[in-house]
Amino acid sequence: KYLGVGAGEFLHKLGISTETAPDAAPDLHEEMSAERPLDEVLRNAPELQMVGFFLGDQEFTVPTIAVQEVIRTMPVSKLPAAPPIVAGVINLRGKVTPLVRLRDLLEVSAPRETEDKFVIVCRRQGLQVGMIIERVHTMYHVKQDDIDWGIEQHLGINVDFVAGLLKLRDQLIGIVSVDRIIASILS
Repeated sequence: KYLGVGAGEFLHKLGISTETAPDAAPDLHEEMSAERPLDEVLRNAPELQMVGFFLGDQEFTVPTIAVQEVIRTMPVSKLPAAPPIVAGVINLRGKVTPLVRLRDLLEVSAPRETEDKFVIVCRRQGLQVGMIIERVHTMYHVKQDDIDWGIEQHLGINVDFVAGLLKLRDQLIGIVSVDRIIASILS
């Protein structure tokens, strides 16, 4: 589990079995590595855990099953042919990690005095990507009933990268689609 993607082949070469007991409960992280779309996994889960964060005055969430870690921003190496949403890359424990300007991707405006101070590092389909954010807010435990997956009519922001809306009290909080962000970077 802690060796990362591709660990099964490495362990097999060492003669270590990677098979689990037949009665073991399925792990959501294992489901993700099977390359099922994250949106599909989320829609089928009865309860979800989300990390809430801010971009300007707007709050968003990302599912914790896609989050590897949250780190402070660090200097980036710029890429000459990268799209404008990619701030550059960092070396995170030996793995090249592209950093996405989430504020630009979601078209969220903010006053000049705010600065992005954290990176949410997500891992999907063997790829690692960092999303630059302003600040982390809280963790949410939500039931499927509190999520609206048909969001096109609710939002005025770029819904290409928002999978759904979390309904909390009198607020609607966007759920960022990590799979769509990675697909955008790769295209």
